[in-house]
Formats: sequence, C-alpha cells, structure tokens
Amino acid sequence: MKLRTHYVFSLGVISLVLVFLSNNFFVSFFVAAYSSILGNSLIDKIGHRELLTGRGYIPVRSPLTHTYPRSVLWGLLPTIPLIFLIHYMYGYYALIEVLVSGVIVGPTHMFLDMFTEAGVYVKKRGRWRRFALAHYRYDNP
Repeated sequence: MKLRTHYVFSLGVISLVLVFLSNNFFVSFFVAAYSSILGNSLIDKIGHRELLTGRGYIPVRSPLTHTYPRSVLWGLLPTIPLIFLIHYMYGYYALIEVLVSGVIVGPTHMFLDMFTEAGVYVKKRGRWRRFALAHYRYDNP
C-alpha cells in the first residue's frame, strides 16, 4: 500500500478510538495525526528496501518492523517526545491518548500490509514466514 493510505487509515482508526477517551477533539486529532504520520513513516523507512533482480527492483520487507509485536514498539517510539509535550501542557489525563495512539498505529499498518503481495511476518516453527490475506500490488492505493 502507499504510505498515504497508511496515514489516512491509521488517522481514522486512532481518531475513532480517541473520541471515546477524550472530550477535546483537537488535541485528539493532533495526537492521532502525529502518531499516524511518524509511526507509519518509521515502520516503512526502517522495514522496506528494494532488491535488484533480473525483472527489476522488487520491494522487500524486514521482520524487524513488519511483525505485530514489534510494530507496537515501533509505533510507540515516535510518541515518546509527544508524551513529554502533552504531559507538560495538559497533565496526566492526556497521556493515555498518546499511549493508545502509539499502540494502535503499528497494528493498523500491519493490517493494511496483510493485503499486499508480501504480507507480514509471523513466526512458524522458529522461522519467519510471510502471511498475506490478499496479494494486491504494492503501488495499489
């Protein structure tokens, strides 16, 4: 999927969840946008590379970022500076929003990647195997 698709999908899911946690929509939307853009960018920048083959360049994913448990950690990483900023500005009540958004961004990225050609990595018999529900092209919006 294109990176902008990950941004929009994560932003929507995180905003929907944060609406139930907070009554301040603008703070929730800012937190969701920040987490969505930085979390998805980090996961894709670290976990994607291209290999040159006889047919041209093919995208390859890494199990470093494209597993469900690790995606949660990579999603939380960019929210650490935001945790300090929100705590300074709003106190403890807004920290749960930042943590929830950081936890959600990685799995939403993996959910969309399950529909692409390579899917995501799952561990089977001690080895990383790719799992995909559908095999859409990478450049499919």
